[in-house]
Order: sequence, then structure tokens, then C-alpha cells
Amino acid sequence: MYLTLNAPDLARPLYRAIAPHLTQPLERHWRLPSRRLNEVMPAEVWMRIEAMEREERRQKRQHTLSPLELDAIRSLRTRQWFGLRDLFDRKSTKGVLVWNGYRGRRGLLVEAAQAHEIPVVYFERCAFPGFVQVDRDGVNAGGRTLNAGLYPDQAPDEAIARWFRASQRQRRGVNPFAAPQQPAENLPTRFLYCPLQVAADTQLSVFGGWVKDMPSYLVNLVKASEALPKDMSLVVRPHPSCRVGQDSALRLALTNPRIRVINGGTSAEMLQKCAGVVTVNSSVGLEAFAYDKPVITLGQSFYHGPGLTEQAHDLADLKALFQRIETLSFDSEQRMRFLTWLREDGFKRWPRHSKDPAAKVLAHHVEALMTA
Repeated sequence: MYLTLNAPDLARPLYRAIAPHLTQPLERHWRLPSRRLNEVMPAEVWMRIEAMEREERRQKRQHTLSPLELDAIRSLRTRQWFGLRDLFDRKSTKGVLVWNGYRGRRGLLVEAAQAHEIPVVYFERCAFPGFVQVDRDGVNAGGRTLNAGLYPDQAPDEAIARWFRASQRQRRGVNPFAAPQQPAENLPTRFLYCPLQVAADTQLSVFGGWVKDMPSYLVNLVKASEALPKDMSLVVRPHPSCRVGQDSALRLALTNPRIRVINGGTSAEMLQKCAGVVTVNSSVGLEAFAYDKPVITLGQSFYHGPGLTEQAHDLADLKALFQRIETLSFDSEQRMRFLTWLREDGFKRWPRHSKDPAAKVLAHHVEALMTA
């Protein structure tokens, strides 16, 4: 039997689509099982669970957990830990499928499966509409396949940039009832595009590196902006679906004459007009490949590397890159190979239903990962 936890609404049809094609039945659980024993969770596991709990609250700007709250969480997670271990034995679980898997209940599921030496396959959204990330070890910068450097032998599709740009324009908005996005106004003549990311996103909490959250990102942009050429500005665009913990930092950015905060427009419009992109590890950095724009990443990303992006490991690095912003380069053909490889092999087609041919292909890929 394979096991998974209830996932976000978008993932449930995905699980239903591949389930008939798996060699083992896929059992979905809405709640974590619980079992009270006179034993304690291993200390190193609790340290990781506690870190996940604390980081999520910090990113969301919620109050710090008190000792009493931590004790209650530890008691709950311990019962769930032993409940999962018991469930694995009773069901003879052969593998675990998990959505994201880096925090909360699904983070605990991963910890328990790994302690039980059960293979885990991770799922997550990706930058290509109609595709999904599926990998061992994790997703995004934590994925095994995406970071294996398998793309250099991929024949580049000369039309991949047009395909990627068109796919982004066709992407549906998160709120179909929202008012149409207004065009960006009064953009500087020369600017670097700096998109904000969602607070508490594991892209930041797990892979942000030296930039711990969006306020930290904005503070470091303000500090580094002095190294830019006199005629270049930074354009910051808040994420359309998140403002958590960003107001005070945005006020700081607004006081700096080199930084412009833009609420209108789209990423496509910004990418067409900007001189480059500065991001922690947003998918906008990958989109910039299709617009032939240089990219500076501050955190960990699966799309970084020589010929693809420039990496700023600290504030001094970021200032140095800003000083030579005019000469930043990249390898266009290498980027096209990478984008083509992502479409053909790195990402997987998202099946619409169980009779979609992509469902069988994805199910076979999941089982291949299980036994890798």
C-alpha cells in the first residue's frame, strides 16, 4: 500500500488520476493517526519539527510560541509520530506520496517515513502551467532530479522561450472575480525587477539562505542600491496574493529614491522592460530566461548555476554584482537547453483525469522513484 495525507484542493484530483495506475493501492488520510505511548520522539526529530513550527510562525509574523504552547505541540506531534509508525506497520506501507512535505503535518509524515526507511516521493507546483514537480528528496532546490545537472545534453527547442512566455500569459489568476490588473505606471527608464514572494513559503523558510524573509530581502536591496549606476533603479512589486509582514519594509523601500514600489502591472510587463531580475528564488527568475534577462539569485534555487544566473551569497556579493550590473552575462543556449529539458523531462505533465495518458506515465514515474 502507498499512503498520502490530504493535500490542497489542486492536488486531490492529481492523486485520484494516478491511483488506478499504481501497482499498490493509494490510501489517503485526512488526519494523522495518534497513539499515546510512554515513549518520547527522538530528540533530533523534535528539533527539526520545532524548527519548522517556529519558522512558519516567524514568516507569518505571528507571536513567538510560549513554552506552554511548545509543550502542547510536542505532545501532539509525539502522539502523531507513534501513530504513523504504527500505521506503517499495520498497513505494510511501501511508499509515501506527499505534497510539499516541508512543514506541519506533512513535514511530520516525511520524518516518520524516513525514520521507518520508507521511500518518499514529493509533489509540488512548478513554473509551467499543466506540469508538476515530482521528485525524491524534496522539491525546488531540494529535489534530486532538478539539481542533478542533466540538461547539458538536451537539444534546445528554438521556440521554447515563445512557448514559455505564451504559457504564462494563459495562466489563470488565483481569483477569477478580482478586478483586472491595471498597467504599471511611471516605470523608471532603466530598472532591475525585484518581485516579492509569499510569506511562509518554503522557498523562503527552507531555501532562503541568508535572506530569511521578504522584509530582510527589502532591507538588503535598500543597502545594496547605492552600488547601482546612477541612472538605474530597483522596482519592487508586492506579490498579488500576500502582504504578510511586508508593510513596514515596504515603507522603508518607499523612503529610498532609488527604489520604486509598483502595485500594478504584471510580471510579463516587468520582464519585458527591465534590465534584469533580482530575486531570492522566485519562479520569476526562471521566467526571466524566456526574456533574455540576467538574473541575480540570493537564496537556493534549482535554476541557478554558471551560464544561467549570478549568485549573491551575502550583502557584499550583492553590492559587487550591482557595481558590475552592466556586464552581467549568461549563456542563452544553455538556458534554452535547461528550459527544454524541464518541459521534456524535468517536470511532468499534470494529468487531468485517470484516462489522460499522462496519468499512467506519471504513475510509472512515481514507482520508478520509489525503487530508485
